[in-house]
Parts: sequence; C-alpha cells; structure tokens
Amino acid sequence: MSNKKKLKAVSIMLLLIMIASVLGGCTTFDNFKKTFVDKQVVGDDNTITIGIYEPSSGEFKEQGEEEIRGIELANSIYSNVNGIKIKLVRVDNQSDVNSAKGAIQNLIKMKPSVILGSAGEANSMVASPYIEAAKIPTITPSAVNPLITENNKYYFRASITESQRGAGLAEYVYSVLGSRKIATISMKNDSANTAMQRGFNSKISELEQGTSGDSPGVSSIVYQKAVDVDFESYGKLVKSIKKSDADVVVVPFGAENSDKLFSEIEKENLEKKITFVGSSNWNNEDFIAMMKSHPKIKVVFPSDSVFSGGKTTTKSVTAETQRFIIEYAKKYGNDSEPTSNAALGYDSYLLAINAINRANSKKPEDIRKALSELSNVRGATGVFTFDEYGNPIKSVNLSTIKSGKVISLYVTNDKTTAENMGKIK
Repeated sequence: MSNKKKLKAVSIMLLLIMIASVLGGCTTFDNFKKTFVDKQVVGDDNTITIGIYEPSSGEFKEQGEEEIRGIELANSIYSNVNGIKIKLVRVDNQSDVNSAKGAIQNLIKMKPSVILGSAGEANSMVASPYIEAAKIPTITPSAVNPLITENNKYYFRASITESQRGAGLAEYVYSVLGSRKIATISMKNDSANTAMQRGFNSKISELEQGTSGDSPGVSSIVYQKAVDVDFESYGKLVKSIKKSDADVVVVPFGAENSDKLFSEIEKENLEKKITFVGSSNWNNEDFIAMMKSHPKIKVVFPSDSVFSGGKTTTKSVTAETQRFIIEYAKKYGNDSEPTSNAALGYDSYLLAINAINRANSKKPEDIRKALSELSNVRGATGVFTFDEYGNPIKSVNLSTIKSGKVISLYVTNDKTTAENMGKIK
C-alpha cells in the first residue's frame, strides 16, 4: 500500500474513533432500526419497489452516479421495511430532456411506490408532470429549483435550496465573523446566484434588526456590484472593494475567475483581511486545485459533505452520519471519499423508507402523505423536516479549504426554510 493510501486509511480510522466518542450517548444503529419495526406493513406480496431516475450518461453522469452510489449503499444497509424487501429499479435519463421523457414514462410503467431522482434541474422539471399524473411520491437528492417541489405535491427534495445556503452563509458572516462591512458581487442573469444572494441579503437584514448595539438603519452591506458573465475588470473591482473597507466579499465566480480575483487581491495585500464567501460549486476539484496557488486566501462555502479531508463538524454528526461513513468505506473502499451527492442520495432513500414505515402501506398516495408529515428524521447530512412545499427545513453545513483539503467549518444554529414562489415574485 502506498504512503498516501496508508495516510488516508489512518485519517479515516481517526475520524471514526472521534465520531464514536462524540456519539457515545447518542442513538445507536439498533435503536435507529427500531423505527422500522413498529407495525406490520400490509400488502399481498413481499416486495416494495423504489425507482431510481438518474443520469448514468451525458452531462450529469458523474453527479447521477454519485447519487446512485448513496442510494445503493442505503439499500444494502436497509434492504427491507418490517420484513418487506425493497427492490430497486433504474432508468437512465441520459442528462437529456428528450430522453428524460421516455425514461420517466418507462419507470412509471414499473409501478414503483417511490421514485428517487434526478440530478440536473431540467431532468427533474421534465419528470414533474408525469410524476404528478401518476401520483407517485418522488425525492430529488440535489435539484434545487423551487418550481420542482412547489408546483407538485408529489415532489420532495433532500437538498436545501440556494436561498437557504445564502441564509446560512449570512449567519456565519454576521454572527460568527462579526462582519459589519460586507461587499456582494452578483452575476447577472444567473438564477442560482440570484437566489443565493437574495437569501443572504434577507438574512443579513433580519440579523441587523435583531441585534442590539448596532446603528439603526445602517446596512452592513457597504458595497454591491452586479457583473456580466464575461466580466474581466478584476483590478478595478478589487480597488473598489479596498475602498469600501469590506472584510467579507460574496463572490459569484467559479475556479477560473476566482483565480483572477484572488491574484488581484494579493497584489493589494488584502488576503489576510478579507474572507471570501461563495457557492456550493466551490466544493469541486478545479476550485480546490486552484486554491493551492492562493494558500492565504480564506474561503467559506456551503457543503452537504459529512466527511471532508479527515474532519467532520461535530454538530452535523448524527448516528446515521456515523453509519454512512463506516459503511461507505466498507462498500467502496477506504480510498473512495464520499461526496455530497452520495450523502444526499443516501438520505433520499432513508426518507423514502421512513415514509413507507410511517404509512404502513405500499400505496404511493399513503407514502406521499407520510413523507409530508415526516419530522426530525436523522440522515447522513443532518436532520430532516419538510415544509408544505416538500423542501427540507435544515441547518446549513459550511466548509473551507486548508492545505488542499475541504474542511467542515460550521453548522448554522438557525434552521433555514426555502423561499416560496410568491416571495420570489
């Protein structure tokens, strides 16, 4: 075994020992399983079918396969509900809206009691009317468009929305960093960034109103700038940020453009003063690799990961977090690090079987009702309760990057709620 693999194995072992000590007085695996033996599930046969509607090819292949890994891991652990076997069936929507139509129709013909998927906003949007017509409860692990769940009472999501992520970042910036000088850079015509910025600004305003001692009517946001996708004036932007005296900057850029911004920041010797806040897209290999060129730049971003760089945030650990990490290493190897998508796929399956157990039924309509009533279900990424639109009411996990590793940093004290379309309009 190479030194790198040995180091990774030791890191995982130390993490598991830490988690075991944290959870010594918490719910055990056996106690968790007892939630599935309250009643005898009714039905004529001994199988419940859960459909997987994910891309195994095309643009979202990687994300889809990660979610499938999490689903299949959960199924290998919890393969039945009260003795009734869970059967998984899969279709490939090919990351393509035209193929997605046929894929969801074929899956519905298999008569699943619940459907899990899909990665990719468009794939979920395409499936939505077919799911509603078939009246089959469906959980998307990662799609965040509010229209997916709000306009369809059969569609739920495991991931928090961009507005919730923005609210979580605002809590950290305002309450933990104590910043009262915030600069926000937004991207024009980018719905995801707009939603995150809206959630961030709304939470900052809420915190300002509830904080005694701050100057009334004085905003903590000292500089705002909206840029186009082809923006290149980073030197001028940094001079404006410096003039504003901001100590936190909310950034809409990916790895390539953040690299340009950070280079200009270093020219002005601002790297020690400013913390940069970004989206969950920063939790990827390109951004992590880019950050090696800027070791003194401080970044914070949302992440659903429960294990990153050999460290986990204590507040985010549940009994299911512990089991997920242990079983993932056993099934896929110590060299395979679980991703946010895998964890969300895992949690989507757990939510489905919790609802099946609560419904005491294999009928999709009964399971949908049970899903809508779930409360405080502990998953790998946190504790789940759904709002009236099928969105999770959850705390937000935040991460940073140190020495080339994504490190869990903070879990919000406040549970966040998704925006509804009425508020957005």
